[in-house]
Amino acid sequence: MTPDHPRPPLPQPVIAGGPIASVLTGGPTRDRGLVADLAERRGSRKPRRNALVDVVMQGPVSPYALAILGGVEDAAWRLGVDLVLSAAGDRAGHGWLDRVGGHDTAGVLLLRTSPTADAWAWLAGRGIPAVFVDPRRKPPPEVPVVVSANRAGAKAAVAHLIGLGHERVAVITGRPGVPCGVDRLAGYRDAMAEAGLPTWSACGYFQTGLARRATLDLLNRLPEPPTAIFACSDAMAVGVYEALAERGLSIPGDVSVVGFDDAPVAAGVTPALTTVRQPWPDLGATALTTLLSGGSPALVELPTTLLTRSSTAGAAPRI
Repeated sequence: MTPDHPRPPLPQPVIAGGPIASVLTGGPTRDRGLVADLAERRGSRKPRRNALVDVVMQGPVSPYALAILGGVEDAAWRLGVDLVLSAAGDRAGHGWLDRVGGHDTAGVLLLRTSPTADAWAWLAGRGIPAVFVDPRRKPPPEVPVVVSANRAGAKAAVAHLIGLGHERVAVITGRPGVPCGVDRLAGYRDAMAEAGLPTWSACGYFQTGLARRATLDLLNRLPEPPTAIFACSDAMAVGVYEALAERGLSIPGDVSVVGFDDAPVAAGVTPALTTVRQPWPDLGATALTTLLSGGSPALVELPTTLLTRSSTAGAAPRI
């Protein structure tokens, strides 16, 4: 995986909780020094450029995880680091731990998965560093975590709706306890509180069908429908579309809709979905450089981007 020709530079990470060194700013000489320092920290007798990094993903693999993996591969190509890919829970026991224990590893990237307490104790007991990327459960406090700025992105999405004149904005939330969903719900509440507006919510568990059902339940219990709905994922936004269509409500004429992720479906639905884009490849690249830099535990947040499409419009005047 040693580079033969230059690739364009990677973006700099935005760090929440303190600065962390970037390993890409010093060029090839700095990269070689980084790998040598890493080998020394891990107890290797002969520092080598081609260090191994384990990447663990939860199956079945989603398009989002593949996009993150692409960013990891790009950064590994630059640094001359080799990757070992494993699936979490691929067989009885901890198959990926067997592979990690079978070679000298520079560390483990956990992509959209969270190991069990026993697995984490196994890593910690052997001094193997790890970085979580978009974890599904709250990770241990002593581990670096790389995520999108979910709370800020959600707040921007809801502020967009409020700026269009919407005062009755509901939210379809993800599975309870999933960190990204918790943060997006908090961002929704932040925006609504700052505007002095009431909140309404229903849980769609990050699934299209359940989001459709949650939206229908929400419409049933409200005396009048909301004029806008923020769905905490694009998959759930599709469920919102289906529910509104069943009730004969148009988008955005009757109800504006905003999603989160910028999944391929976002631009393909009608009307095209206003959504929050996550920097998937940058999450992977930043996670690898964070792991190799040996930085202290920190929350590394990468900024999101609000993409305004056809599913949002000004609130209709109240009669």
